[in-house]
Amino acid sequence: MTKKGSLVVVGTGILIGGDISVRGKAQISQADIVLYAVPDAVSKQWIHTLNSNAIDLSRHYEKNVSRLVTYNNMTQEITDAVKKGLNVCAVFYGHPGVFVYASHQAIEELRSEGYTATMEPGISAEDCLFADIGIDPGKTGCMSIEATQFLFYKRSFDPYSLTILWQIGLIGDHTLKLTKTNKYQAGLQILSKVLLKHFPEDHQVIIYEAATISIFPPRIEYRTIRNLVDVELTAISTLVIPALETAPLDHEILEALEITEDSIKAVLSDKKQ
Repeated sequence: MTKKGSLVVVGTGILIGGDISVRGKAQISQADIVLYAVPDAVSKQWIHTLNSNAIDLSRHYEKNVSRLVTYNNMTQEITDAVKKGLNVCAVFYGHPGVFVYASHQAIEELRSEGYTATMEPGISAEDCLFADIGIDPGKTGCMSIEATQFLFYKRSFDPYSLTILWQIGLIGDHTLKLTKTNKYQAGLQILSKVLLKHFPEDHQVIIYEAATISIFPPRIEYRTIRNLVDVELTAISTLVIPALETAPLDHEILEALEITEDSIKAVLSDKKQ
């Protein structure tokens, strides 16, 4: 039997008031209480116009406290409200399931205890990135990963695939504290050395920041790996590393499938140059 009280998690998208879905907007308006974490005052005001019973979760952030502690506190506030029998709408910036620890934790906990808990999709920074820069991730494949994870863990890296490194302004920080958000230079230097194992130093990369207000353009700044280390970054900066070139064919696989290289070229020749 489903318990009284529910949670729906929605995302605002990136552009304030413009990216949210009709369904997501309705969920905010109809909720008993709205708990939100969005990055600016305009977004907060917009949420309050939809539902006056709205509470800002960002007050849980503290300078010398790990963000994991902050996210746990957010999760606790969300689940406590649901367990009081309220229909709760939790609102997060962008897509509510992308780089949002509290949303997943709250849903998992509540479902395990018999409450209804769902998530509505939202427009993420990655969606905006593909549109703004004009990149099709289906062309080369795409590795999308948090920048510090990329550095800290041994992974198979494919230079023939598009690579997106999120939170590049936090690269190299393991403390998860707000005071470390501008200490990225050492991490960038090491990242550059790692990339130079796979790319020439004049390989172009892109610093990207999605536009949050329609009157301002996104940040799309081209750099070479050689001059990446002195770039100015923010907490929302993303590093886009285009593929080196087309990946070489695996002739052993082609032979097993009885496919020739010429037949592949013939199919691809129909593409517009």
